[in-house]
Amino acid sequence: MAKFVITVRSVSGNAFSGDLGKIRYLIVPDGAAPAPNQAVSERVWLAAILATFTSSGPGPAQGDALFLIHGFNVDSSAAATWSDTVADGLARHGAGYRPTLVSFDWPAAGTAFAYLPDLDTAAKTAIDLVNAAVRPLLKAQTPDCKVRVNALAHSMGAFVLRAALGHADDGDATGADWMLGQLVMVSGDVEASAFASGDKDTQSMMGHAYRLTNYFNRYDEALLISNAKRAGVEDRVGRIGLPPGAPASTVNVDCSLRYEAIPNPDPLNPIKTAEFSHSWYFSDVNFYRDLAQTLRGAVDRNVVAKRTPEADGTLALATAT
Repeated sequence: MAKFVITVRSVSGNAFSGDLGKIRYLIVPDGAAPAPNQAVSERVWLAAILATFTSSGPGPAQGDALFLIHGFNVDSSAAATWSDTVADGLARHGAGYRPTLVSFDWPAAGTAFAYLPDLDTAAKTAIDLVNAAVRPLLKAQTPDCKVRVNALAHSMGAFVLRAALGHADDGDATGADWMLGQLVMVSGDVEASAFASGDKDTQSMMGHAYRLTNYFNRYDEALLISNAKRAGVEDRVGRIGLPPGAPASTVNVDCSLRYEAIPNPDPLNPIKTAEFSHSWYFSDVNFYRDLAQTLRGAVDRNVVAKRTPEADGTLALATAT
């Protein structure tokens, strides 16, 4: 199936770079890497997405759209590969859950030493997620096509998502009556204190969504590294979880015990171990089972299958498969 991508990367030759460029809408053929010649108009792109939703009866077309927002140190090709990985994981382990995936490809540099430049670029491009992607899709829906629109952010993608929704009420272009369904952060690289009750950007973020689920891992070594690059000022939400007093519509899912139960594929390589501790979710059966139920939104957070409550009220991801 073709992939739907909105990119704000610049073009270098016949490929996308890690620099900021203009907004482009791509329809990427199955098996191909994103390329500038796949760009189409916004109208064609939206029509192709809406065409993926069908009706089995006389009622309106239904289904789910899932925006994916990648993290730092990810180039255009890696972002597309991640989209394929998520689609396959949900289909295999999420009881056949197959949302239409839409990738927001912000211009992370794709190098190991670009953390702080990536942070600046993420802040600059965050609002494009709302203006050029989320709101056009919501607006394009007609009475005979109603879908749920969710968003999943990994790593620094959580910063992009929060910045986008946090500033969505600052102007006429974004400050409108619109809602997303489920928001999901996985190993989120944003300060945990930002989600304390009363924070302006968090309030704005949650004003545009019904529920936020935060998957975190206390053994996430990449987020410890990220703390060091920020002079250790703030703990990250993907490492310690949402703080006490976070909005009632947020959910903490502690994945630490599940991570402990998974064999490290390269235990003697500290760099690979850090990478694995940060992204292992996307190769894990239990994560996809939990994620599919979360995105469907049909059940309460406390009855998602095999979650268990912890002493502090946090819910824990299932340890055994």
